[in-house]
Amino acid sequence: MSTPPAKEPHYTKIAEWVSECGANGMETAAYQHLAKRINHASGSRIVDPSRARLAADVGLKKADDVDPYLRALEALGAVVIHAAKGMRTKYELPLWPPEGYDGPANTFEADKWQKDDPKGYAAWRASRRALVEAAEAPYAAKRRARVAKSAARKRAPQKPDVPVVTGTSEGGDVPVTTGTHRPVVTGNHQPVATGTNQNDPNDQTNMGDGRRPTTGSTRPAGGGFAASDEMSSADEKPKPAELRTVVEGVPEPLKQLLQEDWPRGLPGRVNELIEEGLTKEHRTPAQLLERMARRWQAFGYEDALLSQSGEGIRRGIGVLEELLSPSKCDGNNIDCEDGIVLYSGQECPRCQESREDRTAARANATAPNVAAPQAAAAPVRRAVPPPRPEAVGTISEEARLEAAASMREALRNRARLR
Repeated sequence: MSTPPAKEPHYTKIAEWVSECGANGMETAAYQHLAKRINHASGSRIVDPSRARLAADVGLKKADDVDPYLRALEALGAVVIHAAKGMRTKYELPLWPPEGYDGPANTFEADKWQKDDPKGYAAWRASRRALVEAAEAPYAAKRRARVAKSAARKRAPQKPDVPVVTGTSEGGDVPVTTGTHRPVVTGNHQPVATGTNQNDPNDQTNMGDGRRPTTGSTRPAGGGFAASDEMSSADEKPKPAELRTVVEGVPEPLKQLLQEDWPRGLPGRVNELIEEGLTKEHRTPAQLLERMARRWQAFGYEDALLSQSGEGIRRGIGVLEELLSPSKCDGNNIDCEDGIVLYSGQECPRCQESREDRTAARANATAPNVAAPQAAAAPVRRAVPPPRPEAVGTISEEARLEAAASMREALRNRARLR
């Protein structure tokens, strides 16, 4: 038998009059998920979870699906909704029943009333549901009108877009682009020269050989095939269906959060990021969808929005831009998708080499600075003067006596001068 922990688990306090005020199962569930966020130590009974988070807690797919249950709780007096334009909606949960409440104050009174007067209790419950239906009636009418309009649009016959053809040329009619459809070239048009004689405008001998135009010396510095591909990708535009596929593949919780912040549609920056992925990175819509799904989990956004301990997401559009942003490769490898080669599934060698270089640089920076051992200083050797050369020959006796006599004479002269 396991021993229970010493600390008491967390639990939610709900007044019994709320469970007996006439709310149904989904409304009671929404109230419970609101009440569990109350900070009882602060004394405030106001909470402000996002509608997307509340819908996920209840088990709904969209943030709009939880609105009817919140409006029902407000009509029953269990919740007071404080909504202001540009501000996050706050929900106040009164501790006591509102003024004019004539229902049971607790479960004991509700059971006793139902036992003693079942018809009266049923009539009171019906009156409470009537309040909910009256509060929801305007929104229900708008939903029915929206559904009817959508159904009528689907039943209406679709008119095909036919491009208008105007003008003539040497081989026949030339279609003129109108709308979003790309015209199909027909007729005997003269092909453009794509050979090696591009510098001569009158030369048409190398036309139609199926090769790319030269990108050599005639282009400015920095040209070549890379510059040609960049210019062609910039001119290329993705199809609207591809953009729509990527936008519809945004993770559902994030999509609900974006619908609150951008009810009229996403900003143009989102389309620019999608176009950059489709044209410059040469990704397919499926690959962009896989990138968003992977980053949604790997970057921790799903846990932040949906988990019990998550901090939420303040700017949904910033998260979407991060999910769609181009893949960053340390070696500018176009096939690198967040460190993995797109078509082989293996780690990008350029990213791996750069990571190893950074690891080695950090190891060198954190290693202790040990001075290199120095060689022992050589002993200082003093210069030894060369020995004096010995006298050559000998002094005669006469010379020695003469020198001694001169020495004595000099001493006598010095004494005489004193």
